Order: sequence, then C-alpha cells, then structure tokens
Amino acid sequence: MTTIGKRTPPAEEDVPALAGRRSLVTGLVALGVLLLVSAWTVVDLNPSSVSPPDAPARTFSAQRAFSHIERFATRPHPVGTPEHARVRDYLVGELRRMGLQPQVHEATGLAPRTLETPSVIAGRVFNIVAVVPGTAPTGRVFVTAHYDSVPQGPGANDDGSGTASALEAARALIAGGTRPRNDVVLLITDAEEVGLLGAEAFVAGHPLAKGRSVVINNEARGAKGPVLMFRTTRPNSGLISIFGSVAPHPVADSAFAELMEILPNDTDFTAFKPAGMSVFDSAYANEGTYYHSVLDDPAHVDLPTLQQMGDNTLALVRAFGQADLTRLETGQELVYFNVPPDVLVRYPAWAASVVGGLALVATTALVLLARRRGVTTLRRTLLASVSALVPLALGVGAGIGFWDALVTVRPELGGTTTTTPYRPEAFWVAVFAIAATVLLAWYVPLRRRLGPSALALGMLVWPALLGAALGVLSPGSSHVMTWPVLGAALGALTALYLPPRWRVVALTAGLLPAALILAPGAWAALPMGLSYAGYAVMPQAILFGGLVLPLVEMIWPRRRAPLVPLAALVVSVALVGVGLQLEKVDKDHPRKTALGYGLDADTGKAVWVTSTSPDRWARRYGGVASGARPFPEVWETPELIAPAKAAPLPAPSLKVIEDTTGAGVRTVRVLIRSERGAGLIGLRVAGDTATPRSLTVAGRTVPEGTSKDLGAGFVFHAPGPQGVEASLTFATEEGPIRLRVTDVSSLPGDMAGLPGYVPPPQELFLGDSRIAVAKTHTVP
Repeated sequence: MTTIGKRTPPAEEDVPALAGRRSLVTGLVALGVLLLVSAWTVVDLNPSSVSPPDAPARTFSAQRAFSHIERFATRPHPVGTPEHARVRDYLVGELRRMGLQPQVHEATGLAPRTLETPSVIAGRVFNIVAVVPGTAPTGRVFVTAHYDSVPQGPGANDDGSGTASALEAARALIAGGTRPRNDVVLLITDAEEVGLLGAEAFVAGHPLAKGRSVVINNEARGAKGPVLMFRTTRPNSGLISIFGSVAPHPVADSAFAELMEILPNDTDFTAFKPAGMSVFDSAYANEGTYYHSVLDDPAHVDLPTLQQMGDNTLALVRAFGQADLTRLETGQELVYFNVPPDVLVRYPAWAASVVGGLALVATTALVLLARRRGVTTLRRTLLASVSALVPLALGVGAGIGFWDALVTVRPELGGTTTTTPYRPEAFWVAVFAIAATVLLAWYVPLRRRLGPSALALGMLVWPALLGAALGVLSPGSSHVMTWPVLGAALGALTALYLPPRWRVVALTAGLLPAALILAPGAWAALPMGLSYAGYAVMPQAILFGGLVLPLVEMIWPRRRAPLVPLAALVVSVALVGVGLQLEKVDKDHPRKTALGYGLDADTGKAVWVTSTSPDRWARRYGGVASGARPFPEVWETPELIAPAKAAPLPAPSLKVIEDTTGAGVRTVRVLIRSERGAGLIGLRVAGDTATPRSLTVAGRTVPEGTSKDLGAGFVFHAPGPQGVEASLTFATEEGPIRLRVTDVSSLPGDMAGLPGYVPPPQELFLGDSRIAVAKTHTVP
C-alpha cells in the first residue's frame, strides 16, 4: 500500500501522471498547435490590406495619403529651414483645397520641464490649425501629428505618415457628407523633434486648447509594422472602450502603457497631458533602423501600416465626433490586450487582482493535488521553484548583453538609433533560441533529480506570485502573467482528473492563453531594440518555454538528452552568424556617424568633436577624452576633442537693449542673433560669478527652477534673421556679467565648407552634425 504524500516516484514514472503517455506524434501536434496560435496572433496584429486610390471618397485610402508624403517628405525639413517653410505652405494649401480655413499659429514654445535638459529649450514655432465645425459641440476632437523632421532625414515616416493620415482622414470626413456633432481640429504641430515646442505653445496660448477634448496623436519610430496605441491619459475607460469598439484594427496593450512610464520616450503626448486633454498616443516601430535616418523617405513607407493608421484614425474621429464628450467615462482604469481576430480584450483594473488571486489559488491547488496524486513532492516543487530563478536570471543577463556582444563582433552595428539591424529577423529568432538554450540547460541536469513535473510546477510558481503582485501594484501589466498562469494551472488540474490519453488535450487547451499572450508579447517587444531584449523578451520567452515543459517532456529523448540544449546553442550561434552575414553595410544600408565642429570666437581656436566611441571615418579626425566642454549647451556629455583649423565663420552677436536697476534687482535685456543664419542660438552665463534670478525668452517667462537651470541659460530654435530677445534678472550686488552666445547649424550639408572636412563614405551618413560658434560678451 502506498501512503499519499510519501511516495517519491522515479523521474521517468511521473511523466504520464501530468502529461499523459509519452508520444512523439501527440507531443509534436500539441506543441505545433500552440506555435500556430502564437504565429496567428503575431500575423493578426500586422496590417496587410491597402485601399486603392479610387476607393470610395468617404473611406481612407493609404494610396491617397501616400501621394502627400511623396510631395512634402522629399528632403529634410527641420525647424527654421527654407524646406520646413515649403512643407508648411504645402500643408496649408492642401487644407484650403478641402474647403477648410487653416491658420498658422506662430508662437514661442518651451520644452516641458519633464524633459530634464540642462538648458531651457525654446523656439519659434508655426503650428497649422484647421477646424471642421461641429453642429452642436460638446468638446473638440483633435487629430494631431508633427510636420518637422530631423536634420538628417526627410521624415517620411516620422512624422510624414501621421501628417498625411490627418490630411486624408479630414478629406474623408468632409466627403462623408455628415457633419460631426463636435468640432474636429486638425493640429499639425511644429518643432516636436527638438523638444515638443509646437504642442507646448499650442497648449499654453491657443484658445482651442481650452475645454474638453480628445486627442488622437499619430507617430512613428520605424518604417512598418502594426500601429500600436501604446498609451493613453488616465483614467482610460472611456477612451479604451470606444477604441476597442470602433477601431477596425485596434492594436493596444496596457502593459506597453505601463512600460512607457519607465522607458525614456516623448511625443507631443507629454505636452498635451498636463493640459487635461484625453489623449491617444499611437506609433509603429518595426524596421527601426530607418528611424531618424537618411532613408526615412517615401520609398520606405509601408502602405498597409499607413492604411491601418488612417482607418483607426478616421473611425475614432467619427465616433468621438458624434459622442457627447461631457458624458465620456473617465472614472475607471482598464486592462486591455489583443487576441485574434482583431479583438481587444478589456476589463476593469480592479478585476486584475481577482484574476491574479485566482491564478495563485489555482497554482497552489495544482501543487497540492500533484502531491496527493504522487506526481511529485512539496520538497521537489520547492527546490524546483528556487532553481527556476536561475534560467530567468541567466536569460535576462543574456538578453541585456546580446546587443553589446553583436556590436563587439561587428562595431558598425553600433551606428543604429534604435539598436535594430536592417534585417533583424535572424537575430530575433536567435534571441528565442538563446532563451531555449538557457531553459534546456537548466532542465537537463535537474530533470532526473527533481522530475519533469516538479520542474514544470516550479516554473509556474514565479509567474503566479508575480501576477498576483502585479494585479495589485501594476494592473495594466498583470495580464502578461495572470492569464497564462491561470490557464496553465487549470489545464493541469483538469489533466490530473482525466484518463492519461486525454491529459494532453487539457494541458494544450490550458496553455492557449500563454500562446496568445506570452510568445506574441515577446516577439512584439523585439522591435523596441535588441538592447532591450533582456527586459521584456527573454523573461516572457523563458516563461512560455517553462509552461510548455509538460508537452516538451512527451517528445523528450530517452538517451543523450544533454545534446538537446547543445543543439539549441548551435542553432543560436548559427542564427547569429546568418544575421551577421545578411546585415550588409553599404550605401543602401548605411550606418549613422557623428561629427561636430566648434569655433571659439574669443580665442580663434577650433575643435573637432566626435563621440567617445567613433567609427573608422570619425577616428580620422583624431580626438582625446577631455573633461572640458567648451560648448556645454551643444554637447551635453564629454566627447573626444581634437584641434581643428579655424573657419571664417562670423560670431553670433549680442546687443544690450536695456540694463536697469531697481528694488535690489538688476534687469538685463539683450538681443542675440546669428550672423550666419544658424538654425539654433543659445545664451548662458559664463563662469560662476552671476546667477540669474529669472529668465524670459521671446516673451515667455521660464517657470521657476533651480538657479543652476537658469545659469545654464537657454537654446532657441528657428531664431530667424531677427534674432531672439531675452531678459535676465540678477541681484544688484552682482558685478560685471559675462554672457556667452553660441549659434549652431545642424544640417549635414553645412559641414562641406569647413577646412579639413572630408565627407563620410557612402555606407555612413551624418546622423548628428553640428557646427557651433561661440563668443563671450561682457555686460559691465
């Protein structure tokens, strides 16, 4: 007679107890079903259809939207350049052709203080605003994007796609013939790339920014892929409910919204949110190598992605355009995520703790039932749980070091903005193969010591505990753990009550949530960049592998099991090798390089400035590490500095307009101007002799900050030929004040006239080029 709870079965005997009889075919079929479900989920998220240019007028057509991109996103158009003005004129003209009355909102913008830059960032902006009047407005619906680009690229995706989507959505809305109830405002903001200046200026000073509003903001961080609505303002129940109901392709995940609270990222969302606006923030991120690149041109715009962005935008505009915005629910937070086909699951955040609690209870019940049925013992399960931390920790470490290892082997890979190669697929699969290697290397030596079922239960314990904790602390991200754990635990519980031949069915059914959430979630996180693989991808991939271990055991070889992780390792190395072989560096796949030039007009000396890890071309300019930073408002971090030949560049000028003293305060008002037409000019107090009490730039008073912030001064984008007026106040006991003025030009073509400059080879492009000229002026 066997005593329940005392039996310690051999490892080979406990396999059928959890997974049923060993069967290669059955195991492969079960694993195949799960992989197919995961693949279906990934495919379902990606856009595929495109409406033709002759599609019905009331519908959105990516072809029609793309025709705008082909016209305005042909050359770089950063703020303050003639090309920037041409793009603005084109957009205004297109809005007028629709019968609208667009206005150009000229103002001074200040970067939100949340950007935490050492100098105040300001600039002259020209927002484009057009209104489709509502019949009985209860608020306003904004469709927003930005029309400025970075200096090195045409901005066809970032944010040409968002801008073109706004134009085509407005055209379709008007062509529909039914006027919306609420005002629909097309807001094409300026100077987003340099500090969200246009959005901030609009919120600070435009009358349309006041009152109840919903904002649909479209962005890009790549060149294709699903358009992810990656965050909203909170609480979000009214927004998410309508998004999930009306958007044709609602791709969203509250876990990403939680992640965005941690990762450094900014869009115009950051400026809109403090104004009390309800905001959707959407973007696509696949093929991130094209982001902020010379190749962000019309040829690399993906039409299915553009179609998804436009379809969702138009549907949301129509829905919110007819809604009573005074009744928009804002009191609840929702958890939400995708399952195929095109379904956005959503439920109240308070329910997350309930689901987490159920998952933990189901896991506990499974552990106890497995003990009672003699499948394993509590001691083995406990040891397996503790040991499960090893593959999780190793996986995170391997993921964190993966990109650095690739760059060590191929240094030129480091010249990517988003740590994503042009052809990343082999590397992406390699990340999963590495996860499998780590998991199997843990599984092989412990399988016979603790038993397969104990290891499977041990791997289930940690996501159960984490899911329960997240249900309380971070409900939006809890579903990543709770539903896979709840499904797996219920499936295994059911399996233990079924005859052996049916257990694999129950286990496979219980693992469907993991196949729908964990594996696709890991794959969807890869476009964020391979440098982030250890934070989201690896844990999810290893947990998915851990949950399917009972099915893996069904096909586990009886002999030479150590060859399994070795084979996974070989596959990993092979995939990395294939990826490195496919990843070309040529004129069609260039890498970013950086070079700066600084001229101190006080001394007549000039320097070349390169990054601390320059590529082969940048190294030709020499440079040594230096703690000194002659242009701190331009280069915020220490770089490599080398002597350069001085170029005949005129220094920026400073004119004292007013210098008055009263009530213990000295006010100095100055006009600074770039005599060479640079796109940026800055002012700071030189040395430590004077500390400004307040600072006003182009009519905008800088919010109170630390004295160090004001001492660092400001940089001003698009100053124009008229220059910028600034006012600083000091204590009257301050002596002579030394003000250092710096102007900066950043178009790559500006470098051509510098003595000693040689353009980079075709396989490189200047992703960061700056020419700075500085001069110190003393105000006695």
